[in-house]
Amino acid sequence: MASPDIPETLEDEPQPLRLVVLAGHGPGAARRGADGLAQRFGESHRCLVPLAGRPLIAHILQTAAQHPRVTSLAICVEREAFDPVWDVLTKTPGRGTVALVEAQADIAASVRAAAKDWDGPLLVTTADHALLSADSIDAMIAALENADVAFALARRDAVEAVYPGLDCAYVTLHDGEFAACDLYGMASPRYVDAVNVFRGARTADREAMRIWRAVGLVGFLMVRLGMETLSGALARASRRLGMRVRAVELTDGTQAIDVDDERTYAIVEELLGVYDEVASLKRENNGSSKAAYA
Repeated sequence: MASPDIPETLEDEPQPLRLVVLAGHGPGAARRGADGLAQRFGESHRCLVPLAGRPLIAHILQTAAQHPRVTSLAICVEREAFDPVWDVLTKTPGRGTVALVEAQADIAASVRAAAKDWDGPLLVTTADHALLSADSIDAMIAALENADVAFALARRDAVEAVYPGLDCAYVTLHDGEFAACDLYGMASPRYVDAVNVFRGARTADREAMRIWRAVGLVGFLMVRLGMETLSGALARASRRLGMRVRAVELTDGTQAIDVDDERTYAIVEELLGVYDEVASLKRENNGSSKAAYA
């Protein structure tokens, strides 16, 4: 039994977490041209387009503000969007520290800038991840207790269960087909460079390059031939990158759906409407229960 004269240590206290939200145009935006959704709504950035009555980025900010472990928030965006994004922040109740960080030339540089003066665990996601859930954040936090780097995946059947026929870039392994869920974690900023390996646009070509960088040529060929398992690919990636890499398999298929274009915008808007109806019913049921016991 600890002596009452010795103050309790904070060793068992959960580590605070910084969530980095990538809200900028992204590398190569100037070459690709203006964002179609942003143009449609007359906004400079996709993160500012209205979705279900609020700017797109407001949905993820609310999830972050309500999560007890997210004590620090950094939003990477071009400087011209600082004022409108800050306006969204002022309307989002929360606690902890918030910083706007100028987006850099590449993803790793942006995350590195957002991790300045921070030495704890980091989660990285995108501003168009409007369906990000607290359960997904919890799963990533748990994974980082035994990993240097973690990234989220969802099986094809989980995504199809949410929205059949959704066009996703799946990675086919021997034990299933997986879609990336733009959510990445690292135990500390020293592993920031791994973000460039695991993150990228959801296209077949970009997915192939990510696999190549992570597992090398032999592993890449085994993946393409359907001979590699998820655990085998992770072991290869860990050896190649010199860090403990873990995949977090999320059972909620919505976590693989971002607002990337007109179609996914409509899908996410529909799913948010369903969530709102469910939440409303829960509030009504709780009210009825309280009334019954009053």
